Amino acid sequence: MKRPETDDNTVSRQKIGIAEYAVVTDETILITSGLGSCLGIVLYDPQNTVSGMIHVMLPSVDQARDTNPAKFVDTGLPLLIDEMEAAGADPSGLRAWIVGGSEMLNFEFGGESIGSRNIAMASQMLDDLDLTLVDSDVGGGHGRSIQFDPAAEAVSIRTADESTRAI
Repeated sequence: MKRPETDDNTVSRQKIGIAEYAVVTDETILITSGLGSCLGIVLYDPQNTVSGMIHVMLPSVDQARDTNPAKFVDTGLPLLIDEMEAAGADPSGLRAWIVGGSEMLNFEFGGESIGSRNIAMASQMLDDLDLTLVDSDVGGGHGRSIQFDPAAEAVSIRTADESTRAI
């Protein structure tokens, strides 16, 4: 987990790298970039003002040599929820956004892409955990960067072509 960087003139911003996550209990803006086939998953408890974001790379830790739980959807999402609960969140009140899961490389051998497998795993886990999915921006063939502003309860997305939208 990372600590927020502060600046006297602006709202705090916390950058989350690949296979990292952050949990905050204030209006710190959470940011991650480089979402190709990776997913950025944002969770927010509006009642207790607890925000979390994780940047996961792969759907499952099964058969992986690297067991960093923040690297995988199936271990990262429960980790984020546990950390948020420790910070005062009520897991039953969490709202979720998922972004990313692009098909960045075209493989000729068939099968599902990493991006689509990440999306499927995240969707299944949100459903299994009975979490409310507010919105998503997934799939396609372009990279994304996102930021979550808890004060506005909004995810802003910047795509590789520099367009910006909010979900």
